Amino acid sequence: MATREVFPLVRRLVVGLGNPGDKFHNTRHNIGKMALQHFLQSPTWTDVKAVHGESMVRQLSFEATQKQLGNDLIDRMSERRKARTVEEGVPYPLVDVHGLLPSTYMNRSGMSVKSYLNAHSFRLKNNALVLNKHDELLVLTDDITLPFGTCRFKPKGGHGGQNGVRDIIKCIASEKFARLKIGIGCPSWFVDAANKGNPPPGLQLDKYVLGKFQPHEQDDMRALLEYTSALLRVYLHRGLNEATALANSTNMKAYKLPPKKKKGPPPHLQRLPAKKARMEQETNDS
Repeated sequence: MATREVFPLVRRLVVGLGNPGDKFHNTRHNIGKMALQHFLQSPTWTDVKAVHGESMVRQLSFEATQKQLGNDLIDRMSERRKARTVEEGVPYPLVDVHGLLPSTYMNRSGMSVKSYLNAHSFRLKNNALVLNKHDELLVLTDDITLPFGTCRFKPKGGHGGQNGVRDIIKCIASEKFARLKIGIGCPSWFVDAANKGNPPPGLQLDKYVLGKFQPHEQDDMRALLEYTSALLRVYLHRGLNEATALANSTNMKAYKLPPKKKKGPPPHLQRLPAKKARMEQETNDS
């Protein structure tokens, strides 16, 4: 089997959309920002006034990531798929990831993205689905039409009513950039045929997207963010085609979290027989 073409070092600008300030912290509309912060997990974000946002650059190695986190979601599918990766490699083994969190409100995200592209001389692909060494832009955004826990990649196209994406299209004068749409679910009236997508009196869609996640969604938030990070690793090292196919066939349940550690007796009781240790523990607690 022929070895696939490898591009030693590429650049990707990944933008996490959201609104600034504590008021919007952990709201549905900020899931793109939350996902990027979770993926890069670093305190070294730099506030750059010239690009109206916070940014950081991190170089990611496929080999190092595999050693640290284990096989990615593609290689977990089967031993045959894993063997293919060993034989062929991945198209992008080393990626310079530029993370950008616009400090503007959502509907002004475009000027931050445009300023960053210009400041760092990004030369974007004409088609994000093509494997080559040109730069790419990926925008992480919420999507009300997708159920919570699901994600979809989109290589290009219109804004779909998302004001942040709308402003980016306007500012960079192009629809040819990729998006990772993260499902936030939707209120029942949005899909109710009787309402024809219209909210009941006194309710508006913007109040829903600017609201906090439900308690059961908060419980699953870690799984969702780990899943989006896993999808991003596939996208960065394998390209948009494979990431798209993976997202279309999986959801956050595909990423199994490590089980929570059971709370045991204190270290000084661990060598005692189980029954005696339990009696000692109960005595100490009383």
